[in-house]
Amino acid sequence: MSVTDHDPPEARRTPGVHRGELISVCSALLLLIIMFALEWYGVDEMPGPDTARSGLSHAENAWHALTVVRWVMLAAIAVSLGSVVVHATQRSHGVKTDTGLLVWLLGSATAALLVYRVLIDLPSPNSVVDQKLGAYLGLLSAVGIAYGGFESMREERLRGGRFVARSRRRRSVAKGQAAR
Repeated sequence: MSVTDHDPPEARRTPGVHRGELISVCSALLLLIIMFALEWYGVDEMPGPDTARSGLSHAENAWHALTVVRWVMLAAIAVSLGSVVVHATQRSHGVKTDTGLLVWLLGSATAALLVYRVLIDLPSPNSVVDQKLGAYLGLLSAVGIAYGGFESMREERLRGGRFVARSRRRRSVAKGQAAR
């Protein structure tokens, strides 16, 4: 009888995509869609003496309105998607790279920047007159990325504890067999 026969079936499974990673990747895909497809800010271009503006109101998406924050948003999306790809391709050799911390950090930074830009200080306060539904949904998606990263870290910590307990159990079984 081998030592691994004593392990429960869930401990013998190879690493794959887990709940926290699914939350972060779904939130990242939603943020990517919301970033381009939905309007985030209502813009009123007031005509002035030195401008050729028409004075019409229109709306902007996150890509056009958030010139600096958009890069942080894209980084959080890329890391969330990349972590799932990395974990899905690591099934064959059984080792799992811990990416939850990075996803959590970038998701939290994105959420904090969006809280600032959506709720506190609107971009271009001279021309932006209101927030649209896309801004609030984008903020919720960024919070979802951070939450998924946090859950992933928690799951990684729990899996690490199981692996430590398994290795201790293996050592004690090996010592018992060596004594015979």
